[in-house]
Amino acid sequence: MKLAEALLLRSDLQKKIEHLQNRIHPVLIITKGKKPQEDPVELIAKLRAAIVKLEALMVQINKTNNATSFDGEKNLMEALAQRDALKMLSEKLRHIRQYAQVDYQSFNKDLKATIDIKKLQAEIDQTGRAFREIDSKIQEINWLTELIE
Repeated sequence: MKLAEALLLRSDLQKKIEHLQNRIHPVLIITKGKKPQEDPVELIAKLRAAIVKLEALMVQINKTNNATSFDGEKNLMEALAQRDALKMLSEKLRHIRQYAQVDYQSFNKDLKATIDIKKLQAEIDQTGRAFREIDSKIQEINWLTELIE
């Protein structure tokens, strides 16, 4: 199985776990004399089994990420951390830019931004570009790499 397929399976398992939890909640407490629509014990058993599968899959994914070279200098796990950091930085910088932009028609004309918006936008653009580049390479590696058993 390719790493990308394992990642899709992980996502499906996470959704299944959430779905099972949502099915369990309404059958935990019922009115006396009534029967639950589904057996909560059976649902909980399915939940446990799905979580065990997810755990095993996550171990395989993590082993694969640690063992797979990204660019000769770092492994895939390190590239994933870098991508996540770039995404976070990009989101935070966009939020800062949005907050720092002064709408001169709505506010007092004496207000001005304390940072250089153009410089900030250039950093946002560069960070976004770096994110897209690393994400693209990660996706390529995911489809070319066999999952470690």
